[in-house]
Amino acid sequence: MFQLDQQDLDHIAPEGWLRLASIVAMALDILGPAVRLLPRGLAARALAVLRPGEAMARRLLYLIAPTLPATPAKAGAASRSFPLPATQDPAQRRDSRKVAFRFSEPLGSGPKATGPRIRFLDGPSPPPVPPRPPGPPRAPQTSARLLARIAALQHVIDHPDAHARRLARWLARRRATGAKRPVPFNFENVPGLNRQRLDPMLRDDALFFNDAAFYKATAPPG
Repeated sequence: MFQLDQQDLDHIAPEGWLRLASIVAMALDILGPAVRLLPRGLAARALAVLRPGEAMARRLLYLIAPTLPATPAKAGAASRSFPLPATQDPAQRRDSRKVAFRFSEPLGSGPKATGPRIRFLDGPSPPPVPPRPPGPPRAPQTSARLLARIAALQHVIDHPDAHARRLARWLARRRATGAKRPVPFNFENVPGLNRQRLDPMLRDDALFFNDAAFYKATAPPG
């Protein structure tokens, strides 16, 4: 953990955005610029780059965001949303959903319980639970949603100050409402950094900004 002052940020932040721009280029190189059906494993390859990039962008935004007083005033939307790009294949249905750059991260599920589960203290054992019926076949996965996430990340890179101010207002609102996680980042398990084959430079950059953001989030006031 360490603190970055304004002079540090003035030097480091531009380098961070350039690094994130290269991550966007890497993800687009994996997916291609147009919507298409994804071969097996391609989405995982793109997410291996995109998830740590998004996490790094969140922390960089947090570091440059002003600290506003806690206020219950309406903070506005979390981020600009982007429609899923249309596919060129007429056989593929148009998806009307939108994707926004997320300011929060899940903590993840806890450890799974081990050992037998005791359902009754006495009496006969209950009958086994019948297996679930198979669900409907899933539609083929396209790159549309991932491309929309990349577009949202690119918008953060292009307009960092606007997103940082929006993040500051959103965090102030969370503090005012007594949120259990005032800064809802997963500092202990940064998204995407648990992959063994992650680019070492990307890992180092993400960990650097994670440590700096954690210090800001946990440092005593004053």
